[in-house]
Amino acid sequence: MKTAFPLKVAALSTLALSTIGFGATFTPKPAEAALFGQQEVRQRDFVAVAAPVGDTGRHQLLVIEQQASSRPCWSESGANPTVVDPLLLNFDFTGICGRSTDSNGYSIRVGGQDLGIQYSLRVVRRGDDIVLMGVPFRPNQPTLELGRTGYTRDFARIDLNPGWRFAKRTYQGRTLGHVYLANDLSLSALAQQSDNIAGRPTTPNEDDKEIDSPTQEQDWRDEIQLTNEQERDIASIRQRYLAENSRLQGQLDEARRELQEMTIGDASSRQIRRQRKVVENLREDLYDLRFDSIMEIRETMSVEQRMAFAELMDLQGQTVDADEVLTSLLR
Repeated sequence: MKTAFPLKVAALSTLALSTIGFGATFTPKPAEAALFGQQEVRQRDFVAVAAPVGDTGRHQLLVIEQQASSRPCWSESGANPTVVDPLLLNFDFTGICGRSTDSNGYSIRVGGQDLGIQYSLRVVRRGDDIVLMGVPFRPNQPTLELGRTGYTRDFARIDLNPGWRFAKRTYQGRTLGHVYLANDLSLSALAQQSDNIAGRPTTPNEDDKEIDSPTQEQDWRDEIQLTNEQERDIASIRQRYLAENSRLQGQLDEARRELQEMTIGDASSRQIRRQRKVVENLREDLYDLRFDSIMEIRETMSVEQRMAFAELMDLQGQTVDADEVLTSLLR
């Protein structure tokens, strides 16, 4: 596993784009969040993984779902941290595994309330631990701790804190591919619980100073210095993006499901090829939507702001998620 580690990190980044729409995802507008329901799931079919980001020593959240038993989607070894081998990177996991790598695929739900438009899920280092945090977009809301594991530069299983579990989002009676990190307690009760957890001692680490200092993301936001008018324009772009992204992702999920059924059934090769073209066209529409939304943001900025914005886009080749860009600019 160690020798293949850089390749797995690269493959995981590629999957973030190459399998857009695997599982029905639907990012809510504020008025729609209350319309979503929650479907309980078998917990052993899911794992929260702290996935390394290149060679930076940092991690991001990856959720893997075992959807069929034909092949395992991951394996585990060791303890604290429990190292995860993401086996789904080694084969075509369509219909076997699900994976969520950003806010399009997972969010927080507490006390029956969908917090997808209020919180982001982040993986941060605290001393000798990696901690899964719910970070609010607004400064007057509490930060939540959902789980943790021992620090490693490898893929590691995040053990959820008591009361937290996996669930699926539902809409009008239909179970979607979107994964919830769910808890039955209210937000205020969880805030107090997280304060108590945060108070427990951790082993001092020389990297703590770096962790508590402003992040690179905060640095470029300070350099951009958006005006109130620019923030309103970007908020409008984000709402249009989320609405269209939800529509296209739903269509892509349905098209992929039809393609799978046709492949298993008695459809002709011509019918299967035609359906495959439908899937490819929808994927291309999603790529275009993300690019067009980022270009819309660019048009609202001055030349100096675009220079800082280019750092966020990481033009050296890493994957950029449009919703992450939009929400980051508005925090």
